[in-house]
Amino acid sequence: MRLSRRKVIGFSAAGAATLAIGGRFASAATPATDDIRRHALGYFGARGFVQTPPLGLITGYPFNDGLRYDESRMQYPQRNWFSIQYSARVDDIAGRNQPGVLAGFHIMAIGHPAPAAPGTLLTAVLEYLIAERKLDPTRVLFVSTELFKPHLERVARHGTNRFMQRSLAEAKAAGDGSGHFAPKGHPAQPSFATAGIYYAAPGLGPPSPTSYPPRGYIEIAEVPIPVNDGRQGETGNAGIGLERLAMAEGKPIPDFEQSRRVLLQMIEQEAKQSGKPLPPGHARFKAS
Repeated sequence: MRLSRRKVIGFSAAGAATLAIGGRFASAATPATDDIRRHALGYFGARGFVQTPPLGLITGYPFNDGLRYDESRMQYPQRNWFSIQYSARVDDIAGRNQPGVLAGFHIMAIGHPAPAAPGTLLTAVLEYLIAERKLDPTRVLFVSTELFKPHLERVARHGTNRFMQRSLAEAKAAGDGSGHFAPKGHPAQPSFATAGIYYAAPGLGPPSPTSYPPRGYIEIAEVPIPVNDGRQGETGNAGIGLERLAMAEGKPIPDFEQSRRVLLQMIEQEAKQSGKPLPPGHARFKAS
């Protein structure tokens, strides 16, 4: 994916906004992502999703060098829930020069008690992104496997019809969320069929993807999809990247180096507050 880097404003390690929810350090936000966060709290709250505190950034597990990889939990709330999870992935260090790749980032997670009617979260995410955030449906691209085909009619109701198919074997082997989510070694052991929701980068016409990952697109969300042609109830939760959504809307986001400085500050603050040792991921990002 190639895109001119946008000028970053209103963001610095010293001036990063912080939130504390339930006594747990939760987030550092840019003006753009904080605006989306506030809007999402009202939007999903009005639809019965209860705000749930995020998980700590320091996990204590060897996976991902001891840093929170995503919004996956060992136990999920037995209600419709919503949370903003701050995360970091050491593998992203290698992709630091790619637009939209950050050291620390926020995931907007929404979920519900399992099982639910097939397509519940897919519909909820599309209604939010298209009807509420006003993303152009003709710029949306779904990346998944043949298991997504029963949902093409459903997503077409939102004006979206662009679909890139990966083989099920390839998606399961990668486990990266564009067809199947199952990161190797993840302590929560998530494993479920998904669709990655991508958006044509601002300033570009929607290109025709020829290979994975699709060039010219930003991945902004991942949504679980039910299997067995929809006969099995839906499980899992959906995740929307706040910085990626801001980027899709043409708003400024930090670059990797700015987000790296904030991430190090956040790890150090959580270690001090919790009494936990600095995880190996801190040294990895510090040296990067």
